[in-house]
Amino acid sequence: MNNQPELKDIKELPNKDSLRAWIEKKADAHKLQYLLAHADDGVIWGRFNDKKLVTADEINDQKFKQFPKLRLDTLQQCRIFGEQGEVLLWRSSNKLSARFISGNSDQQLNPKPIREHQLLWGTHGIQHGNFTLLRDGSQGLKHGVPLTKELQIDNNEKLANKICLVVHHYIDYDDDGLAHINLSRLVKLTTV
Repeated sequence: MNNQPELKDIKELPNKDSLRAWIEKKADAHKLQYLLAHADDGVIWGRFNDKKLVTADEINDQKFKQFPKLRLDTLQQCRIFGEQGEVLLWRSSNKLSARFISGNSDQQLNPKPIREHQLLWGTHGIQHGNFTLLRDGSQGLKHGVPLTKELQIDNNEKLANKICLVVHHYIDYDDDGLAHINLSRLVKLTTV
């Protein structure tokens, strides 16, 4: 019974000067579309256009507030993801590690991964290029999400549909036969 996805450690890691090139190379090699990074100074969203990474902080629009820049110095973790799989780069005890989970065998797994739709916060949005600046009407929190095509926004900038992050959770069993979520990966952004 095959119940786990293909998982590979990545030995070649980026340095301070090669982070963006490393990310673009991994996204191209695995046909991945999105980036979600957590850094000391905030959340960074990105997408790949013609094999080049574009992050929310690079949007040239006055309505977009300045978002954190993608830098290795402040990076906690970075997920490059799509239907084909996910590359995770993370820092632990000031040491970098990376791995790739392939999504190609998800339909052949037994049991199949649990598919979860995690709603992103944001009740209002402004679109520019391939990004939407989401803000919460009551709290004022903002983030620049790389999704526009499926969104419906009214004249008051209120979202008619919610954006969610699709996540696959993989089940494994311990020695006593008890099921637990062993691994999770990001798959895509969509609306509900």
